[in-house]
Amino acid sequence: MRCGGIGTTSRRAFVGGTLSANPLSCVAGYHALIEAQRLDAAGVAGRAGLEEIIRRRGLPYVTYNMGSIAHLQTAGVLLLDTSSLLKLLKMKNEAKQRKHVMEVMGAAYTAHGLVTLAGSRIYTSLADNDAVIDDALNRFYDVFALV
Repeated sequence: MRCGGIGTTSRRAFVGGTLSANPLSCVAGYHALIEAQRLDAAGVAGRAGLEEIIRRRGLPYVTYNMGSIAHLQTAGVLLLDTSSLLKLLKMKNEAKQRKHVMEVMGAAYTAHGLVTLAGSRIYTSLADNDAVIDDALNRFYDVFALV
C-alpha cells in the first residue's frame, strides 16, 4: 500500500499543522470529542423525551435530532414545487399559515421559559444535565397540554 504524497514514492504520509503532533493538543482533541459525545447524548435524550410526550398527547408532531440539536415540527413542513410560478403562488397562503403556527408555538414555548430557534430547533449545551433536560421536557408537556 502506498501512502506517499504528491510526486513521491515515499511510504510516509506528511500531516502538517502547527500543533498536529503535540501531545497536549492530541489530549485536548480527545477530550473535546468525549464532550461532543456527551452533548450528542443530551440531544438524543431531549428528542426521545419529546417523542414520548408527543405520543402520550396524541399530537401529529415530528421530532428528530442531528447530534445535539433536536428538531421539533409542530406545523406541516412545506415541500415547495418550484416548477411553475402558479404552483408557488398557490403555496403562498399555506406558507403564511405554517409561519403563523410556528410563531404561536414559539410564543407558547417562550411563555413557559423555553428558548427555541424559530419554534422548531432546540439546542443543547454542556450545561444541560439530566435535571435540566427533564425540566425542559416538563415545560414542553405543559405547552402541549394547551394544544
